[in-house]
Amino acid sequence: MSKIKRGVIVAVMAAGLAGATAGSASAATGQLVLRDTAGYQRVIDNPQVGCGQALPGFTHVTNRTNAPITVYDGPACQGQPVTVPPGAYTAVGLRHSFSVPW
Repeated sequence: MSKIKRGVIVAVMAAGLAGATAGSASAATGQLVLRDTAGYQRVIDNPQVGCGQALPGFTHVTNRTNAPITVYDGPACQGQPVTVPPGAYTAVGLRHSFSVPW
């Protein structure tokens, strides 16, 4: 393999690792609003990457973030997923956890 090809491959791999590292420490920008049928709401500013719990549960999601938010009917981001795109308000049935992808 030529030195140029090796240099390009190493540069591409390094850029990918840098992007993955930067993404793992960031959050979605904006607000995630979780509501239940009784009218209780939880507002999460700039939700962090990963899985979050919302007990005792929620039935409606307003996604005012810049990221798609996936909600789950089980705890710990397990169970049937429903993805709510940025800018959407959605009735999702009873859910107990959510995940932020970036």
